Formats: sequence, structure tokens, C-alpha cells
Amino acid sequence: MRKKLGLAILLTLMLILSACTGGSKESSSSSSTKSKDGEKQLIVASDQDPVGLDPHKTPAASSVRVYSLIYDRLVHMDSEMKIVPALAEKWNISEDGKSITFNLVKGVKFHNGREMTSEDVKFSFERILNPDTGSTVKSYFSSIAKIETPDAQTVVFHLSAPDAAFLNNASVASAAIVPKEVKDLNTEAVGTGPFILDKMEAGQFVTLKKNPDYYNKDRVKVDSIKFNIMKDESQRTAALRSGKVDVASISADTASLLEKAKNVEVKGYQSMEYSYLGINTAKKPFNDVKVRQAISFAIDRQAIVDTVWKGKAALTGPISPAAEQWATDAGKLPGYKQDTNKAKSLLAEAGYPDGFDTTIYTASTYPDMIDSAQVIQEQLKAIGVNAQIKQLEWGAYIEMWKSKNTDLLVGRNTSGTDPDRSTRYFFSTEGSANVWNYSNKEFDSIVQKALETNDENQRKTYYDQAQTILAEENPNLFLASPMNFYAVSGRVQGFEPTVAGESVALLNASLK
Repeated sequence: MRKKLGLAILLTLMLILSACTGGSKESSSSSSTKSKDGEKQLIVASDQDPVGLDPHKTPAASSVRVYSLIYDRLVHMDSEMKIVPALAEKWNISEDGKSITFNLVKGVKFHNGREMTSEDVKFSFERILNPDTGSTVKSYFSSIAKIETPDAQTVVFHLSAPDAAFLNNASVASAAIVPKEVKDLNTEAVGTGPFILDKMEAGQFVTLKKNPDYYNKDRVKVDSIKFNIMKDESQRTAALRSGKVDVASISADTASLLEKAKNVEVKGYQSMEYSYLGINTAKKPFNDVKVRQAISFAIDRQAIVDTVWKGKAALTGPISPAAEQWATDAGKLPGYKQDTNKAKSLLAEAGYPDGFDTTIYTASTYPDMIDSAQVIQEQLKAIGVNAQIKQLEWGAYIEMWKSKNTDLLVGRNTSGTDPDRSTRYFFSTEGSANVWNYSNKEFDSIVQKALETNDENQRKTYYDQAQTILAEENPNLFLASPMNFYAVSGRVQGFEPTVAGESVALLNASLK
């Protein structure tokens, strides 16, 4: 299996190398930076189509990268991971921590020309909380008891209990403020953000144009952003070198290849992301914790770091090591060291001495997910578990993830800047992204207590306990937290990717 992986990687690198050193001269024109009207256009090579533009319903990264520029939030997370004003120019938290008053920026307009008011803020959060919406961030705001709008520029959130993560959660792209009159945000993406949806052609591109009425005019440095859909990495890299795109996400292999390339700068950082093997805890045989523990003991996580990520990743628990303040050292978590004999013994205790057959689902257009699935498939064979890999197109993969009906699923998540996301959001009984049917009353109690205290030392103690429970019960196997890499054209300045998110880097980017 590793020989096959090596051959696939070698062929990909040969394609990229040929694109980088082809006979044609490096383009010296700035054609990629200018639209037909001569305006400055930043072109980004995107690895996937958006699967929807409703921010309250669509968690896919391919969608977030687009709608995070169309919609805006009450607050932002800046490149230094600090909460800063956005649609709310200031806020005040009551002494008991149970109410938060936001004062809105005056004169903010939606893309349809109507002025935003506190009623739109109230509508947006009530829409998120409405079960009929099916919002993927509903549990983020479960502490909201009531929302009041004393006037057009003021909104007050009354909470059932103090919520230490409220501002962090309100800064995510999915906490967007939307106009109350628009019924279908997937077909009519109307926000207050720095860019307006201009054109979108499935499988081809998405074009955003500068919002002339944006309340923070100095924030927007280009006239438009175009996302060209390029699912193949060698295609993205060749387009960058030929001057057809300005920014492209790349793998660690390609980053090494391009480090000395002319007119291209490689930028990398330790991400908040982690790869995982998700396990449906409601489905036999995975409803038995011993089976899940057996799978954990069967997996050599370091082999995934070395084989899939070429060493450009770190072992991780439920919280990425990039969140140093909150992450538990993965080496200290139970069940992280491979022990095949222990795995076989646990399977026998669970009634599966000869193993069983199962299916691993993964996305067909993410090589790291496919490679991780193949490594896991090979390692599970050693304990008698025969796993068939099913590769799904991106949209079908997202639907499978949401269905709560998978067996095993290889994916990637983002820890988030507050540990509430890594714990309560993904794994509490009522967590909006708990698609694994996992439920543990002790875990629920611990993460709720962590949410209700502002004492960071106490929160750290609670989250250490929560991470240990997840490592013992294994609704997910946490595998590796990779570095993320971008290749950036020499025409671009100011693009500095960080854990704050791609949209922050894109908004800081300008063209020479």
C-alpha cells in the first residue's frame, strides 16, 4: 500500500515539476490581476466548489471561504487572535455575565441597499436557534434565553447562564447577520460584508465584487476576488506559475518543491485543523466502546504523520496543539500508543475475535483524506477488521457526514480558538456537529461547567478532563494536526495566512 502511495505522490510531483519548469517563459504580465475593465482582481485557486452559501446551514470550508467575505458578524477575530469590533462597534458584559449589550455601527447597509438594524441581528440569531433552520451552529448559542432590541442600534442578549465562549463563537463566519426579508440565502446571498456575490458557475468559478457601501472602506484593498475551482493540485500550481492565479493552497510536498521558485512565495503555519477517524457510536459494532478502543489501539498515528503529512504535522488530541493554552499533550492521552495485541484482546472481549467487515468513507478530492484512509485500512487488517474505502464526491461526502449514518469516516475539523468548539460543539449530546450519535452525561456536565466560568485555570482543568474522556471513549480518533501551506504570487503583498482564517489574509492582501 505504501508503495502505491509513493508512486502516486511521485507522479503528482512530476506533473507539478513539469508545470514549474516548462519551456514557456514566466509570464511577466499582470493579466491575472486585472479584470476586463482594468480593475484589480485577486484570483484564488480553490480546491472545491461551495456546497451552499447559507452561513447558518453550511459548515464546509469550500463554502466558508466564500461566504465569510459576503456576510459579516458582530465581532471579528483578528490575525493576533483577539476579538475586535465588526458590526458591533462596542459591547458590554453585565457583572453577573448573564447579559451582553452590543452597540451597532450606524449606517451599515445590506447588499440590497437596506440599512441593517438590531432587528436583523435578533432575526439572525433566532434563525440560528430555530430547530427548523437546521443550523450547524445552533449549540454555540444555546445559552441565549431572550434577545431584546431597545432601539435600532442596540441589541441585548439575555443568557440563561454565563457563557465564556460567546464572543469567540459570535466571531465565526457562520454567526453571520442576514436580512430578515431574504428567504433563501443559497439562491440570494445578501449580506453586509466587504464583497458582493457577482457570478457563480458550478465547477468553474465564483466571483465577488467590492462592496461600495462597506462600512469599513479601508479594509477592502482589491476590486474583486475570483475563486477558480481547481480540484487538482498540479493544476493549481501550474496556474500560479503561469500567472493565471495569485494564491493557491498547496500540500507539504509541493511547498518543498516551490521553496526556491521565482516569483512565488511559500507561506506555512501550524493550523488549528486536525484529521480524524469518525466513528458512529450508535451503529453495531461501534456502539461497544471496547470496539472503538480496539480501533484506537490498532492505529499508528505517527505513521500517519510521517506517511500522509511527510512529517509536516503534529500528533493531536481533540484540541490542536496550535491552541497551546488548551491542548492536552497527545502523548499523555489514553490509547494513543499503538498496541495490536491489546486491540485484538479488546475485540475478543467485545465478541469479535475474528474481526468484522466495515466501510470507511472519505472525500475523493482530498488526497490527504484518501491517504489517511488507506493507512488506517492497512493497520486495521492486522486485527481482523476488513475495511472497504468508499470515496465520495465533495457534496455527497458532506451529506454523508451530516446523515449520522456512516460507519467510519475520515475527515478534517478545525479546533477553533476557544475549546468550546472542540468539545461541546462536536461531542456533547446536543452539539450541533455531533454527527457521531455520541452521548455521555459526565462529559456534557464538564463542558457546560467550563462554559459557565471565566476562570481560565478552572476552564483548563475542565477541558483536560473532557479531552481524556474523548480519548477513552473514542467517538473520533484524533490523528494529526497539519501545517497549512499557501503559494503566493510575487504580485501579491500582505497575504499572511494564520489560524485566524483565510478570509483575514485575503482582506489584508493587495496587488502590486
